[in-house]
Amino acid sequence: MTKEELKQLFKQKIIPHQRTPYHYQRIEAPQYEVSAYNPFCGDKYCIQISKDHQGYFQGIGCAISQASTSILLQRIEGMSGNEIVEYCQQFLQALAQDAPVPDEELTVLAALKHFDGRMDCITLPWKALEDYFRELAANE
Repeated sequence: MTKEELKQLFKQKIIPHQRTPYHYQRIEAPQYEVSAYNPFCGDKYCIQISKDHQGYFQGIGCAISQASTSILLQRIEGMSGNEIVEYCQQFLQALAQDAPVPDEELTVLAALKHFDGRMDCITLPWKALEDYFRELAANE
């Protein structure tokens, strides 16, 4: 992917998630509530999963971390905690190994990892949910 192609895809796929993120709101009485925080850049989100397995979030962060959170929450709708762990692991592994990812939005996120300091922005919500549900399963 050329730098120009990446810029175009960033405008088409990432910026819309930053401007109008998916389920960007707090909900009453979530089943799960997860904090995602990057102390190096200040990105900080509260991710909530409702009883009917819908994801919501609120917080502050750069366009990439916000888009990554928005994209992730769209994809995990209806998943159980174990399925969320598996899905997050697959994406994080693909990022680490430069392996293909299943769709264009995730491909753009994966390509952005090559820019300085952006890997943490991309992986913040993925690692937070993976860690939270893995720990939850271990304590059951």
